[in-house]
Amino acid sequence: MPVASAAAAATSAQPAPPPSPPTLLRDEDQAWRELAQAWKLTPGEGDPCQALPREQVRCFSSKISLALIRQLGRPGIVTLDGQSGAPSYALLTALTEGSATLRAGGTEQTVTLAALAARWQGDFSTLWRSPAGYSGRTAEGQGGPVVEWVAARLAAANGTAPLADRPVLDASLRARVRTFQLAQGLPTDGLLGPLTFMQLNRTAGVDEPRLRTEP
Repeated sequence: MPVASAAAAATSAQPAPPPSPPTLLRDEDQAWRELAQAWKLTPGEGDPCQALPREQVRCFSSKISLALIRQLGRPGIVTLDGQSGAPSYALLTALTEGSATLRAGGTEQTVTLAALAARWQGDFSTLWRSPAGYSGRTAEGQGGPVVEWVAARLAAANGTAPLADRPVLDASLRARVRTFQLAQGLPTDGLLGPLTFMQLNRTAGVDEPRLRTEP
């Protein structure tokens, strides 16, 4: 065998080097900044969740299931190895029936849902766009632009007649909120919390990043 052919055969016989481990983020604020980039936002230095409300965008963090993440249909931050004392973070950008795609630090990896579950305890964080005039908790009996926005979106989503010209957050409106929550697979508490606003945005076609659901 010629020397060149022998060298090529020896090279082809060598096992391929193992793939490089995906990059994971150790700084939670950096994870928020990478998520903000998907929204075409630049929160700058400091706590991103303190800066983003100026853009009518707010942070949300909770323990939720993959089923609810599918329902919300938006990318977010998953906290990995949270019980270890040294958690790491990645963006969940795609979720299919059998796999999840994670992105961090310019790298991307698709893993099985079993592999994700082995390192993830349900901690999920994401962003949502608040309606004009929103400043936090909406109180019983409150009216104004936010409640009017909610009432109009509920009427469109539920296929019902709009409420009065100046609706307030009362028992009637809360009943409509619960109907909407039930239809959207959300906790049916009748409260105007972030999850409900996220789904009202989705049904209204508000421009927000979406979670990929195809391989």
